[in-house]
Parts: sequence; structure tokens; C-alpha cells
Amino acid sequence: MRITSEFLRSKGACENQVKLFESLSGDSLELTEALCVEHANKFDWEWAARNLLSDAAWAEYERVCAPARAEYVRVRDAARAEYERVRDPAWAEYERVCAPARAEYERVRDPAWAEYERVCAATFFKLWNKGE
Repeated sequence: MRITSEFLRSKGACENQVKLFESLSGDSLELTEALCVEHANKFDWEWAARNLLSDAAWAEYERVCAPARAEYVRVRDAARAEYERVRDPAWAEYERVCAPARAEYERVRDPAWAEYERVCAATFFKLWNKGE
């Protein structure tokens, strides 16, 4: 089946996805399974299924994809939990080590910034009053 960028726009596809489509094909393309799979990580296939398929085909898409989605969520959640388990104490240690350096930086920075702002304000006032 042939698909066009005009058709995608008429169905409400976002412009970045249409531009990606056009970068592959110009403004029209014969869809093949190999092409869809090759670009599986580039396009929003769920949007395409929900907006371009019939209701019956959308239901079949959901039925077939649901187990893969559930497995992805299971693996993702486990990986995130492990990441957070390792990250949290590391972040706390980072904060503990960096806090004195940040405090010193702010102690030195704040008066310098205040002086910079004072000079700028005074200069603006003087130039404004001169009419320049």
C-alpha cells in the first residue's frame, strides 16, 4: 500500500514525523514490512496504528503488541529500580562532597555578581541621563 505525506498530514501526524517520512521517500512511499521494521525505532507506530488502521485492525494491533509492551514495561521497571538503587547513595555522596565547593563558589560569586549589576545599573543611568 502506498502512503503519502499529504495523507499523514490529513490524519493529524506531527510535523517532525512527516518530515522524517519525507526524508526517506520524498512525499510518497510504498510501505513494506521490511521498511517498517527497519525504521521501527524512528516512527511512532502506535500513533500510526491508532490513527491509520480500521477499528478492527487497531484492536488486533493492540492484541498482538500488548504482550511485548508488558514485557518492555517489566524489564524497564526492573532496570529503573536497579538504577535508582545504585544512583541514590551515589548522588547523596556526590552532594556531600560537592556541598563545600558549591558553598565557596556561591560565597565568591554573589558579591562579584552584585558588583557587576551595580556597575551596569550605574552605567545605564549615566548614559540615559546623557541622552545616549
